[in-house]
Amino acid sequence: MKKSILSIVMGLVFLAPAVAQEASTDTTASKASSTEDLYPMWQNRHAIAISAGLPGFGLEYAYNLNRSLNLRAGFLAFTFNDYNTDMDISGQSVNVNANLTSTVFDIMLEYQPSTRSSFKLVAGLGYLNNVGVNTLILLNDDIGYGDLVIDNEEIGDIDLTVSWTGVAPYMGFGFGRAIPKKRVGFGIEVGTYYAGGPSVDIDASGMLENTSEEEAELEDNLSSYAWMPRVMARLAIKL
Repeated sequence: MKKSILSIVMGLVFLAPAVAQEASTDTTASKASSTEDLYPMWQNRHAIAISAGLPGFGLEYAYNLNRSLNLRAGFLAFTFNDYNTDMDISGQSVNVNANLTSTVFDIMLEYQPSTRSSFKLVAGLGYLNNVGVNTLILLNDDIGYGDLVIDNEEIGDIDLTVSWTGVAPYMGFGFGRAIPKKRVGFGIEVGTYYAGGPSVDIDASGMLENTSEEEAELEDNLSSYAWMPRVMARLAIKL
């Protein structure tokens, strides 16, 4: 009888660790399975997105590399033409006609530090394709010097273009997953391109023709405008 009881006790002693280990393994596997259901480690996913903000409206494709990294590629574009206004410059009334254009192609890498939060860090490159403004400036009235009157058409006009073109590094942060957990997701992002100083082109006519020689000086004055902001709202759809 004593030997039977001793055998049972010894069996329980050796069996208990194995049962505990198996239970622990089941719990860990359950947690891992739950996490993988939400954020598949090996199942790459895709999404498309539409965005709006500064510097334009865009379309984007995103590819899930792993649980923390997403690769994005897209473009932004915006055009605003024939903005007309009258201004007073040095006591003279002038008409200003402005045209704004912006086309940007992007490739970005997005990093999410935690799967429990939609916070993200973004870095990449943008190709700025003629992002800038063209302005045509001309006098509204003739100019008189005593008995001498100079027609405003003889004075001429100034066609000024300020633009950024080329590859620009980008850094930013935001909230919202490139690949949403549900079918549709919303996000915001704030960042900046380092575009360098803009190029300046001046085409002047008439008596103002010599103004074209001021291009280099104006470029130097605008060289500090090297950072181009990007503020976007984004609607993503998981494929």
